[in-house]
Amino acid sequence: MKNKLKVLVTDNLSSSGLEILRKSGFEVKMDSSLDGKNLEKEIRGYDGLIIRSGTNVTKEIIDNADKLKIIGRAGVGVDNVDLESATRKGIVVMNVPAGNTISACEHTWALIISLLRNVPFAHQALSEKKWQKKKYKGKELYGKKLGVVGLGKIGYEVAKRANAFGMHVLVHDPYTSADKAKEVKADMVELEELLKESDVITLHMPVNEKTKNFINEDTIKKMKKSSFLINCARGGIVNEEDLAEAVKEGRISGAAVDVYKEEPTSDSPLLGLNNVIHTPHLGAATSEAQERVAVEIAEQVSVFLKTGKIVNAVNAVGADIEVELKKLAEKLGVFAGQYTEKLTKKAVISYKDKIRKSGESVSRFILMGYLSQFNEGVNLVNAQMLATEKGMRVAKQVVSDNDMYGEIKIEFNGDFSIEGGIIGKKARLTGLNGYIFDIPLSGNLLAICNIDRPGIVGHIGTILADYEINIASMEVGREKIGGKAVTIIEVDGDIPEEVVEKLKKVEYIEDVKNIKVSQ
Repeated sequence: MKNKLKVLVTDNLSSSGLEILRKSGFEVKMDSSLDGKNLEKEIRGYDGLIIRSGTNVTKEIIDNADKLKIIGRAGVGVDNVDLESATRKGIVVMNVPAGNTISACEHTWALIISLLRNVPFAHQALSEKKWQKKKYKGKELYGKKLGVVGLGKIGYEVAKRANAFGMHVLVHDPYTSADKAKEVKADMVELEELLKESDVITLHMPVNEKTKNFINEDTIKKMKKSSFLINCARGGIVNEEDLAEAVKEGRISGAAVDVYKEEPTSDSPLLGLNNVIHTPHLGAATSEAQERVAVEIAEQVSVFLKTGKIVNAVNAVGADIEVELKKLAEKLGVFAGQYTEKLTKKAVISYKDKIRKSGESVSRFILMGYLSQFNEGVNLVNAQMLATEKGMRVAKQVVSDNDMYGEIKIEFNGDFSIEGGIIGKKARLTGLNGYIFDIPLSGNLLAICNIDRPGIVGHIGTILADYEINIASMEVGREKIGGKAVTIIEVDGDIPEEVVEKLKKVEYIEDVKNIKVSQ
């Protein structure tokens, strides 16, 4: 008799999810006490592992797994799984990217309505036996303007429901088409117009280098004094200190916050303020959402173990690609996304004949790195699909070894190009807009466009030295003496925005890009 496949569940999973696994003929064990060394020992003999956020799947656990074929994450984030180790060992890692969409959308509306109608404040007063009907007079949603920043899955659902309240919806998302906004009867507008015109502003974007402190003193100044801000997206996209000051000074009417820069939090400057509603990251915390992700991950794992079919995998494409080549492709995409700052419509990916067999995987890694600068939840499986949905046309071609210095070159819309290669098993930037370089493609980088003049490098060095920023390496590419030039500088440590602004003011410097690429 053939032995049953075994599945280990190390975080609480609904009985419905467990039942799906058992009905599929698997031997199932659930033990939420397993972690670290205990899990390293227990993992041997299991074909599948299902986790939530409470389990960290480390390299040691993966290395000790002798039969493991799949790790299923009942949720979206997989930052608690060592993806590189899993990929190298051929273990598929799956998640459930859309399971929490409706819950997060509905929580957004719960906060909007509660804030405009003063529900928690009136409740607290009446609980204290204070009848304050006049004090807590609220505002209607009908006829108001709702500004939705970010029209991804959750933002889309939020905007769609605004129509039922008779609201006029404004959308800002530079990476989504106007046709998508029309589907929810919304007007696609520039950010400044949205901030200026909206009565309620709700945020639905990922947190990254571009969106950190997205809402700050400057953006708040553009908002109506009567407006309300809602954040059920990610902590860090709102500068909590700036928002707290704005509420205290009456520069906006109020805010509702579900996510915080540091979680759990007990010392956010927003806590205890009048006209601010708080919840402890409850956006996805509904029984339905937890049930949904449990059922979906159980079904995905069952189908994979029985048939080999992969659904919502974050690492399956390119599982056999060399680690160095994977890193190079992804880093080129990350650099390009931060440099261009807007989504391209056309990309041509060229690579040398020696990596022809990995061409499709190279393309996926490039797109994953590139799109991750604009979208949350991008992975190797959905990168191509997201690119297509956003109107990107991606072409791939093989070129001779003499056509470029590095292994990979990407051209965007015919007006920007980046090239990279692997030297000493490390990803290197070998070209930018036709200029040739050889500099590490990692860490903190400055890309400076300037006119070739004596003293430019000295000015740059002085400004960086004033902020105690050490230059690790630097290269200059130029057309001709006195012509246009590009300077790439690798520095130790983060680069404050004020340094970038100072550099931009130096005579003959035309543009400065602050690029951060993982090591």
